[in-house]
Amino acid sequence: MLRLNDILSDAGVEPRDTVILLHTPREAKLARLLPFLVEAEPDFFTLFQSSHSPQATATMRGRAYVASFVRVESGTLAFTGIHRNLGVVDRPMAEIAALPQVRRLMEDFGAYQEFRTPNGRNWPWFDLEPTELMGEYFGRLQIQPRLTPAYARLAENLDAQVVALSQASVLSPAPPNWRHFLVSGPEIRALPLSWATRLSDWRGIYLIVDESDGARYVGSAYGTTNLLGRWRTHVANDVGVTAQLRLRNTVNFRFSILERVSPDMSPDDVIALERTWMDRLHTIEYGLNT
Repeated sequence: MLRLNDILSDAGVEPRDTVILLHTPREAKLARLLPFLVEAEPDFFTLFQSSHSPQATATMRGRAYVASFVRVESGTLAFTGIHRNLGVVDRPMAEIAALPQVRRLMEDFGAYQEFRTPNGRNWPWFDLEPTELMGEYFGRLQIQPRLTPAYARLAENLDAQVVALSQASVLSPAPPNWRHFLVSGPEIRALPLSWATRLSDWRGIYLIVDESDGARYVGSAYGTTNLLGRWRTHVANDVGVTAQLRLRNTVNFRFSILERVSPDMSPDDVIALERTWMDRLHTIEYGLNT
């Protein structure tokens, strides 16, 4: 029976000096996207781990290492790396709230809500340094401990059993079939490479739904940008890019593919096909197309 503490010790990471962070966010968008962010935006993930609840902060103080895990599709928690804990300082909450990454956590994912009303207070902020320790286990090593409200646990007490050691990382599942390709605005900003590559190969007619009220927009993607380029253009800023979408927050956008088209189809034919979808979905009379 393989145990996490044995692997930590073999890597020169003393379990009694290590905190295990078990990330299972309550926010639905963050829970779905967090495994992607680990690989696509490691600096953003490090910052995400810099602020904690008072209980977790107390657990982390004085510990040399932080070993992190995030919940993946299978329900297990996959290893995402080890950071050195260089210490904690009290930072003004207003200063933290002004960080672009923190604004993104609040606006895109509904996390870090305690920073919306700083009120002149300070907040403990950890300085975490990524390491290469146990890098061979990144995304592959999985545990499934009993979860409690205490998501920061001492490794020596948790002593988790390794339930799986996959051949490849499980942080980014294979991209879905185009008929099941549904992604939100925040997800498009942090797509795994395999998903982005697939979208860059596809062109066709797509649908945007504003999840705040169900309003719909039909668009088309062709030429050199294909779906990836077009979708990224839609979410490049806080609001959309067309007359109607500019009135809306891209955080609420959900993208799907209505129909794929051949790379040989002419732009005029793609636009004509796009119009048939507008007619069928009534997005000119009752939606966001003009």
